[in-house]
Amino acid sequence: MTAELKQLIFCIILLTMTGCGPKTRYSWNAYDNVLYEHYKEPAQYEKFVEALKEVVDEGDASGKIPPGIYAEYGYALYEQGKISDAIVYFKKESDKWPEAKFFMTKVTAIAQNRKKKPADQTKQGDSDLKGSEAAPVEVKQ
Repeated sequence: MTAELKQLIFCIILLTMTGCGPKTRYSWNAYDNVLYEHYKEPAQYEKFVEALKEVVDEGDASGKIPPGIYAEYGYALYEQGKISDAIVYFKKESDKWPEAKFFMTKVTAIAQNRKKKPADQTKQGDSDLKGSEAAPVEVKQ
């Protein structure tokens, strides 16, 4: 066997093995379908939240949770009034993705403020995360 033939065989084997590697860095699972179905039928919000939870669980199991998924699921929980659970997922997003820490700290502070409000004021403050300004939050780095 000549040296050129050996190099050719080696390159072919190397290229073949490269194709067997992981396809993506993150495990998006069925997220695109879940989001599409939610946009198509926004009235089916409970179904969306359950499907989003499955995406989160599958991402956790594979260890390849994509950026923003914890935050989106946390926000869905926030909208349902499950503030404590939402805060857990906001903090998970902040811990997993340090570049999101500043934003997630503000969102967490808003959620904690809503949690402290009496029930009658909570209905009026439902739009806290939808555009009102939050008080400045000190971020320790």
